[in-house]
Amino acid sequence: MPMPDETGFAAGELRDAVAAGRGRLTDLSLSSRARMPPPDLMIGAIHAGLLRDYFGQTVVLGASLYEVTDAEVAAEGVLFLDGAVQYCGQLNIFPVDSEARFRTLAARRSGLRPVSMADPVVLLAGPGHHMYGHWLVDFLPKLFLLHRAGHDIARLRYLLPADTPAFARTWLGLLGIGADRIVAYDRERDRVACRRLLVPTALRFIGRASPLMREAARFLLDRVTPRSRPGWRLGRSGRARPALRRLLISRSDNADTHNRRTLTERAELEAGARARGFEIVRPEGLSVPEQVALFRSADVLVGEYGSGLHGSLFALPGATIVSFRDNGTELGFLQNSLDHALGHASGYVFGSARTGEGFFSVQPQDIDFAFDWIDAHRLR
Repeated sequence: MPMPDETGFAAGELRDAVAAGRGRLTDLSLSSRARMPPPDLMIGAIHAGLLRDYFGQTVVLGASLYEVTDAEVAAEGVLFLDGAVQYCGQLNIFPVDSEARFRTLAARRSGLRPVSMADPVVLLAGPGHHMYGHWLVDFLPKLFLLHRAGHDIARLRYLLPADTPAFARTWLGLLGIGADRIVAYDRERDRVACRRLLVPTALRFIGRASPLMREAARFLLDRVTPRSRPGWRLGRSGRARPALRRLLISRSDNADTHNRRTLTERAELEAGARARGFEIVRPEGLSVPEQVALFRSADVLVGEYGSGLHGSLFALPGATIVSFRDNGTELGFLQNSLDHALGHASGYVFGSARTGEGFFSVQPQDIDFAFDWIDAHRLR
């Protein structure tokens, strides 16, 4: 058991706690070292720091299912064992990012309202639970891991913050997880004592997507796509496939998206896209089934880096995805790692560093070059 420091704060590694007897661990894939494949396109305001950061990502963590006994959950999915907060690299939870917040939460822990949960329950959400992109690439793929470990996801119960967005509940319903399987708690007031807690890990490690992501995407699609609606299942043998679409995913300025990045040349990007035969679409205005159908109908996706482009999870294999983004290293490179795991071509157009207000600029010639590259690439 981790010993508290002089302030009374104690923390440990979840894997170590389970190895010491606090539950069971099932490894569903193994960690490995693998070089980061280069993007298919990489132009714009590139600097040495970007390249070092990109090619320095050599570790792909394995995916696992933890089954933990006598655990507590608080906030948006913070795990405590015997009062010690648990870090876990497989959940993208590290001291460097989270220690200050965890110290504050640990100091408040004794004052939180205790809630008991006797039945087994799944810890599904975590940091970023309000954001659509985190649900697509971090939380929903965990359901595949539960399935891979032999669980019927429709029969499990899921611990979720009460302020989990409606889109996430819609997704869960479409995947066969009814509202009666959700156990909601107040993340500001409650600490939930769980007799048995199932903790599936993420399928991405910072900016590296697991090779299992492709299977996870297929699992989600097979469950969310009714067989009675064949129009969603494009490209099946024996069926005529409609012409595939070129889509520019317009990045929303809605405050609910937590958007902190804005391309100054957004109007120029959209005008250039229209001139090349692209449709400008705003997925957030569509229902979840309509969004899935939208991404299944496209073979080219272009847009500003963010949750919207993470919908490439459902694009057909072989699609082309191009992201416009700033050149800061803190944004990471998840999009093309995700795309390569899914069998897509993927690239970046880098702009300037972000201003304090979140704006960045891309050179007009780089916008034109990206569309030229897409045209040439799709001719192959």
